[in-house]
Amino acid sequence: MYIKFLRVYMNILKNAWLLFLMTFFVMSCSVISRQIRKESMAPVNFKILVQDTDKYLGNTVILGGYILETQNLADTSSIKVLQVPLGFGETPKSRDDSEGRFIISHKGFLDPEIYSKDRKVTVAGTIVGTVVEKVDQFDQPYLKVESREIHLWPKEEDYLRPYYDPWYYPYPYYWHSYPYYP
Repeated sequence: MYIKFLRVYMNILKNAWLLFLMTFFVMSCSVISRQIRKESMAPVNFKILVQDTDKYLGNTVILGGYILETQNLADTSSIKVLQVPLGFGETPKSRDDSEGRFIISHKGFLDPEIYSKDRKVTVAGTIVGTVVEKVDQFDQPYLKVESREIHLWPKEEDYLRPYYDPWYYPYPYYWHSYPYYP
């Protein structure tokens, strides 16, 4: 009886510990501060945000995507972003899942060489309206967001790893009858 009770107790304790660890890791992997995440509204489909912008004016949202263009004006920077859904740790997913575009308005200077085309970005900001701009010959609505926090993700570079074979020349041992020359 005692062993049965001990097994049940240990199982409950193990599950509680796993739940605590999972919660800790999920909460600690966010790139946006806890304070702003608390103030932001629950995730809403991006198309709905663009269509019903007046309904969501002044609300804080967390969005992400790929930078299309960065422009600096007199006292603000403007970043055009291809929106994509956010994944684990608020990292932008594939650009194939895009539902539109948005513009980040940021007070201050953002270097266009750093905030360059095709970089991933996650932003927490306040919705201030929509703007219609031309994409080729098509009028495209952009959601306009005033930034509160911006996280620029590191560049994803394809690194070529050298092929390593421990038995490739020079051999670690003398396998041949002739002398080994390095």
